[in-house]
Amino acid sequence: MKTERIWGYYRVIDETPNMKVKELVVEPGKSLSMQRHFKRNEFWVIQSGACVVNLESESVPLIQHEIMAIPVEAWHQLTNPYNEPCHVMEIQYGDACDEADIERQALK
Repeated sequence: MKTERIWGYYRVIDETPNMKVKELVVEPGKSLSMQRHFKRNEFWVIQSGACVVNLESESVPLIQHEIMAIPVEAWHQLTNPYNEPCHVMEIQYGDACDEADIERQALK
């Protein structure tokens, strides 16, 4: 099942109580919110396209097959400043892998 968002969409591929696997598709020029989680870590694997990950105070460009680890409580944001969609496999793991475990940074 596909869940539409203003930045693109995601699909849950697999889910257990302490792990969830999602496919994220971030459209060109779009970004997820700056956010953090208190009960889970994440791994992002770029399947196709490219993106920039803002992790705490650094910005890291990623291309196909590169991986980024997002530790619990770290502020992070996925952004796609490029001209093609970015497909990301997101692997969540920890005490809770649900949409309630999210804090978004207020827009400035």
